[in-house]
Amino acid sequence: MKLSAQLTLYMSLAFALLCIGYGVYGWHELGAMPAGQDRDDAHGYVFFWLFLAAVGLGTAWISWRMMRQAED
Repeated sequence: MKLSAQLTLYMSLAFALLCIGYGVYGWHELGAMPAGQDRDDAHGYVFFWLFLAAVGLGTAWISWRMMRQAED
């Protein structure tokens, strides 16, 4: 299955926004957790979701560059 660069751009942005939203929500909820192993684990999950958002943004940037290069 072939995906166009434009579709990849929009889907990557949507994925990144969902990951950022989940990461920010998790970061916000860390304040309500008591200190301990659970809090440390939750902190790791927050960074994982933010890492996935960075991957989505990177994929969107590559797709955008491909679209610009095809126009030139």
